[in-house]
Amino acid sequence: MSDCKIKATFADGSRRVLKPVAELAKANKRREIRVVFKDGRYTDLHLGRVCPKLGIVKVNTFGLLPEGIKLEKIMGWCYKFPHKTSKR
Repeated sequence: MSDCKIKATFADGSRRVLKPVAELAKANKRREIRVVFKDGRYTDLHLGRVCPKLGIVKVNTFGLLPEGIKLEKIMGWCYKFPHKTSKR
C-alpha cells in the first residue's frame, strides 16, 4: 500500500479504509481490529489478549497475533468499530 487508499466493504455492510501493515505496531491494543488478507478474507482480533487455547502468541513488535497469521499475507488492517467522538 504505497500512496493509494484501499477501501473495504465487509459482510456486515461496514466500510473502512485499510491502514498499512507497517502501522500495525501503532494500533491501540485495547480496541478490536480487522486484519484483511491479500486473498480477500479477514478476521477480527484483539491485539492485547493472550489465549493459548486459540494459539495467540507474541509476534515481534506488532503485539499479539494468532500463530497462523503471517505478516506478508496481510494486505491491511482497520479498527472494527470507528472511534466515537464526543458530541456536545
